Amino acid sequence: MVSKESKVNLINRATPLEFLPRLTEYLNGPKIYVKRDDIIGRGGGGNKVRKYERITGDAISQNCDTLIIAGHFHSNAARTLVGSASQLGLKPIVVCKDLIPEQNDAFFKNGNALLMNIMDAEIIEIGINDDYTQAMKEVAENVKKKGGNPYVIPFGGSNILGALGYVDCAEEITNQFFEQELTAPDYIVVTTGSGGTQAGLLAGLANKNIVTKVIGFSVLHSRNETKKIVLELTEKTIKHLNRISNSTISVITDDAFLGEGYGIPTTECLKTIKLLAKLEGLFLCPVYTGKAMAGLISYIKSEKIPADKNVVFVHTGGSPMIYAYYDKLYH
Repeated sequence: MVSKESKVNLINRATPLEFLPRLTEYLNGPKIYVKRDDIIGRGGGGNKVRKYERITGDAISQNCDTLIIAGHFHSNAARTLVGSASQLGLKPIVVCKDLIPEQNDAFFKNGNALLMNIMDAEIIEIGINDDYTQAMKEVAENVKKKGGNPYVIPFGGSNILGALGYVDCAEEITNQFFEQELTAPDYIVVTTGSGGTQAGLLAGLANKNIVTKVIGFSVLHSRNETKKIVLELTEKTIKHLNRISNSTISVITDDAFLGEGYGIPTTECLKTIKLLAKLEGLFLCPVYTGKAMAGLISYIKSEKIPADKNVVFVHTGGSPMIYAYYDKLYH
């Protein structure tokens, strides 16, 4: 694993890499595996916990006692930060605004919003047109005035420190896959929002000279904007690792499964959530992983991913949001 002095231990073991036999059979190949990053850490689990190992470590090394993050009321990043902060004895503050249209009467009292409330997070609401960066700066100043030492978390935990968590994950995946298949996976599929997860995976694979295609299904930005964000962070992370590569980093992104926008589930997404629950007892979410898995299934059916290949789907978490969208899934 990539080491850094300020890294704290929020994950006790490598997350499981599980074969999905019924989904594989349903789609007539390829062999599909799932990397269970949905079950790591405190606060409900998810990919952000990997990112926070070094980010919170950096905060602690600077003697910070308060962590400030921006998000919406159902932010996985915020919810897992609150859980990690509670575990480490730090105070979490979440600067929130309504990035997702209200889905039902209980929307803001369910899912991640409910879990953050139970964990007693301080939630500061701002207007939809207010600037997150400025708002977090003002919150940090107020913390200082009260004698605290704040640390502002980058959006989605997607900076070099956060991406290094998925350099770790790339190594985990390839080690586990070699044990099962005696080769590297042909494809790794992931949800891409703020870009740090896909960038870390790409940097980790490049760091080990492993040729595996990483497909990021965007749930936030357009394909071109997503590609730009991921490529820039990948290059910065590779440079941080002191890795000199003569090969061009290939960033594959797709926004075709985004639908009407962030946080608005598509029909395909909802069908996919029910399919994975029925076939594998695996819970995806309406905002992130449901859309990415819908993309993967479409790629397989259209033979963009051939039936004789091996695929790892990174489950980045978010299943608490199922409850916030209950009326769209209950039947």
